[in-house]
Amino acid sequence: MQFEGLLDRHFEAVLQDQPVFATYSGLTHGEGRLGHANAAFEARQQRRRKVTLKHLDALNPRELLPEQHLDRLALRSQLTRECEDHDRGRPAMDPAAPDLLLNLCLYELQRGDDEPSRAARNLRSLLRKAPSYLAEAETLIERPEPVWRSIMSQTLRGAPSLFQAVGAFLARNSPSPASDARLLEGAQRACTAYGNAIEDRPPAMPGSFAVGAACLARRVRDQLGLDYTLAEIESLALAETHRIGKLLEVACARFGKGRTADEIIADARRAWDPGPDLVGTYRAETRRVADGFRSASAVTFPSGETLEVRLVPEFMRHLYPTAAYSSPGPFARKQRGIFWVNDLSLTQTTEAARKAERQQHFGLSLTCAHEAYPGHHLQFITANQHPRRWRRLFAHAVFYEGWTLWCEQMMVDLRIDRSPWLRVQQLHDALWRAHRVLVDLRLQTGRYSHARAVAHLQKHLGFTKARAAADVNWYTASPTVPMSYWLGRLENERLRHRLMTGRGWSLQRFNDWLLGFGTLPQAWIEKYGLD
Repeated sequence: MQFEGLLDRHFEAVLQDQPVFATYSGLTHGEGRLGHANAAFEARQQRRRKVTLKHLDALNPRELLPEQHLDRLALRSQLTRECEDHDRGRPAMDPAAPDLLLNLCLYELQRGDDEPSRAARNLRSLLRKAPSYLAEAETLIERPEPVWRSIMSQTLRGAPSLFQAVGAFLARNSPSPASDARLLEGAQRACTAYGNAIEDRPPAMPGSFAVGAACLARRVRDQLGLDYTLAEIESLALAETHRIGKLLEVACARFGKGRTADEIIADARRAWDPGPDLVGTYRAETRRVADGFRSASAVTFPSGETLEVRLVPEFMRHLYPTAAYSSPGPFARKQRGIFWVNDLSLTQTTEAARKAERQQHFGLSLTCAHEAYPGHHLQFITANQHPRRWRRLFAHAVFYEGWTLWCEQMMVDLRIDRSPWLRVQQLHDALWRAHRVLVDLRLQTGRYSHARAVAHLQKHLGFTKARAAADVNWYTASPTVPMSYWLGRLENERLRHRLMTGRGWSLQRFNDWLLGFGTLPQAWIEKYGLD
């Protein structure tokens, strides 16, 4: 069929042209390669997008089946977003090449646990290609966006520790000390040269990261699947922060008059002792939470998957929060996810300090539901099994982040964790996600500067300046993703009311239906996935 051929031609060409994307997708032909990053490459990608969009416009939509309509919407959304970023000059403002290199090295180090020879071969190839790739990528940057340049500098400060870990890994796998040392030195020198060159470039105007109101409104429609105006989203977010704030006050009242959520959570954290084996605690809690959702018949667990709970290696500690998740590629033969636990107690010298660090993981049952079962891991594994091959490559944050907050809500509703403070923490985190909607909207329309967005999180959520700045940094590069968390959560609630309350669906039927279409906006699933 014409549409199926269009999908095949586009994605086969993209995966061939972009080896890093192919590697992350679980395909072998891109391994050990970095591809290109220059003006000619970017122009070629843009031509391909426009040709594909032209062919999409030539299709008769009445000839498409419902599942094809979902792919049509997702492909158009992706192409339009990429075209917009190209036309507004993002490739010339975003000095992200070192981040791409270092993350790919990290990916291969993770592979090394199972296939050390393959990972070592790929790492040596990446190190060999790094100098020419970074030198080429540097020519692409004309005026670096100030926030993104600062992020680049932070990334480069972590490069020596990552290269040290790569060197240690190579020393254990077919070592060639002199050759490996030259490769590592060359890659580190190339990173330094790239950073120095970017620092010398005149910066873009402050706030150049903002996509503007018209573009943001389009992305709300095409990335989130919502027909809300920006003004309506702001009204919704303001109402939600007020509503959640009132619910939080009620939840806190049972712990004493005038006590805030932060005080209640802090006291509960101080009374909590996970023991010296933090990773073991996470493993046990992940199993317990998963068993709780199974017993509640809340969702179908996919077959053929594994999840490993691992300690964050020393060289990765500065890159991760308390915990994080790495999903397998959609085409990877082995569907294994990794649930990372960052145990900073290992850096402390006294037992009191070690215990204080472990207590930072307080509330880890919510984290397990969010990152593992039935959160990111279960959702992405299910999406990776979708029978439509290219559907697996689409990933809309309004679904995958909305899903994880729905999982946290189910933790409370199903009483899988009966801790008295759980409702307080869940609402406290919900308030944060509701404020993200406001910050994302105001930041990307130019109403908030980076500094003002940081101040918003400090004022309304009590964040430290450093934590707020780290949050806002990634907001600048991902318009509509920060707002996707809570807007996606509300979309799930809206559909739950329609299908469980209105049609009498069971919770398991509802969740399985949501997960059965891949990682697409809920409104699209509703339009093309309901009888």
